Amino acid sequence: MMDYSKLINSIHLLDKDTDPKWGRMNSSMMLKHCSAFIDVYLNKTKLNPLIFIVGFVFGIFHRLYLKYIVRYNVKNYIKNLPTLKVFNTYRYENLDFEFEKNKLISDLKEVESINKKYLLNNFHGIVPNQAFKKVVYFHTSYHLYQFDVYNA
Repeated sequence: MMDYSKLINSIHLLDKDTDPKWGRMNSSMMLKHCSAFIDVYLNKTKLNPLIFIVGFVFGIFHRLYLKYIVRYNVKNYIKNLPTLKVFNTYRYENLDFEFEKNKLISDLKEVESINKKYLLNNFHGIVPNQAFKKVVYFHTSYHLYQFDVYNA
């Protein structure tokens, strides 16, 4: 079940000095990373055509992997996977933690409120609403679990 209020409550447990259980991102980078993921899904970030083609093919396999192998359980997902440049936040220094926190909360509320049956996405093509929401929920909960503020 997708309880977006649980995600938001978990975000409120973070502070700028919260250390991850694994990985190199700090909490501000993680918040920005999750927002960047949502921005791509909502077409707020334009991707080059090659990323679109790769993303479309990858997206089909990734959603199947999440559904049948990982079973949308954050504990089953591989740790420390590389990310696409568009989602990479290591290049940012001195991020404003409160700004990134508030942006992610706002983004999640926007995702939760979407009621279109399908979304046309510049990363994965046409995505059913519930699949879109489930992927965003999983991605965000995975990173909140990484920072030990989300109980899976």
